[in-house]
Amino acid sequence: MTEAGQLVTGFPRPVGGRLSLDFVNSVDPRHGPARRELFGTYDAVLDLAGSIHALPLSALHVLRARAADEPDLARQALGRIVLLRDALYRMLAAATAGLPVAEADLARVNRSLQTATAAHLLVARPNGGVIDGWAWRGDLDELTWPVVVDAWDVLTGPSLARVKECPGDDGTCGWLFEDRSRNGIRRWCDMRTCGNRAKARTHHGRGTGHPGGSPQS
Repeated sequence: MTEAGQLVTGFPRPVGGRLSLDFVNSVDPRHGPARRELFGTYDAVLDLAGSIHALPLSALHVLRARAADEPDLARQALGRIVLLRDALYRMLAAATAGLPVAEADLARVNRSLQTATAAHLLVARPNGGVIDGWAWRGDLDELTWPVVVDAWDVLTGPSLARVKECPGDDGTCGWLFEDRSRNGIRRWCDMRTCGNRAKARTHHGRGTGHPGGSPQS
C-alpha cells in the first residue's frame, strides 16, 4: 500500500463497464486511509478520458494544448472535475444501495448535466444515418459531458440494478461496476486484483485458522 494522498501516474484497466463508472473509479481504493488519487493533474484526467474513449482524439489534443497554455485555468478545472467525480460517486453508490442522494451532490451533477445536454447533438454518419455527438468547443470541463450523460442513463435506467460496489479483500475497494454476468453473481471489480487477493486471504485463513482469513461480504 502507499501513503495517503500519494499521486500515481497511469491507470488500471477500466473495469466498470460504463463510462461514468470508470470515471468515478479514479480513487484507489475508494475507502480506507491509503487512498491513491489518480486525478493528480489535469493531464491525468485527460489520460483517463482518452483510455475510456470519453471524447475523440482531436478534442483531447485541443484540451491538452489549452491546459498547457493556461495552467491556472487547468488547475481550477481539475478542482471542479474532482468535486463532480466525487458527487457522482456518492450519487451512484447511494442509488445502487436504494438510499437518498445528497441535495448538494444532486445540484452539482445537475449543473454539469445542463451544460452537457446543451452541447449534445446528432452528427451525420458518412455512410448514412446519425450518431450521438457533441459540440466540442475547447472548454476545459467538457471531458465530463459524456460522463454525466452516461451517469444520467445509469441512474434512471435498468442498468442501475446491475451496478455493484466491489468490497475488495478487506472492505476498502469501493469501485463500481456493472455486473453483466449471466447469473448476476459477479462480486469483484477485477478478479485478477481484488478477487485474487480475497481468494489468497481465504486460503491463508483456512490454513492458519485465523478468523481474519474470510473475505468480507
